[in-house]
Amino acid sequence: MAGLTLDQMPVTNRQLQVYDWICRYVAANGFSPTIRELCDAFGFKSKNGALCHLHPLRRRGTVDWVDGKARTLRPTEAQS
Repeated sequence: MAGLTLDQMPVTNRQLQVYDWICRYVAANGFSPTIRELCDAFGFKSKNGALCHLHPLRRRGTVDWVDGKARTLRPTEAQS
């Protein structure tokens, strides 16, 4: 994938699973999940494991959150 920027790289299956889980969580609960809940749902051992999947989605504008604030992880209006 030489020559591609991160925004141009294809979304991985795992990133799609994370995005779908976030959408379902928000729809079922009416509020956003925490990073810890995401880690628990996918078996990530650390917050960094979750963020490795979330940052590419954020760069694409698919999800967003407020750094340092709990329960702000959400799909963007354009993608939800």
